[in-house]
Amino acid sequence: MSAIEGRAKLVQAGKKLLSDWQQTRENWRDENARHFEQKYMAPLEASIRGAVLAMERMNSALELSLIHI
Repeated sequence: MSAIEGRAKLVQAGKKLLSDWQQTRENWRDENARHFEQKYMAPLEASIRGAVLAMERMNSALELSLIHI
């Protein structure tokens, strides 16, 4: 699997997770939900964005290295 394929799968899974979380939040509105979102969901979303960016950079570096071969 290439970095771009992995990136696409991660983006798709992240979107699905966030969509499912929004549906859950429509029914789960107490303090525990807010705590879960702050402790787990927000950091996970940030980590996914960071991983996607890293995969894009990695792909660019790989493409550059292939040009020089």
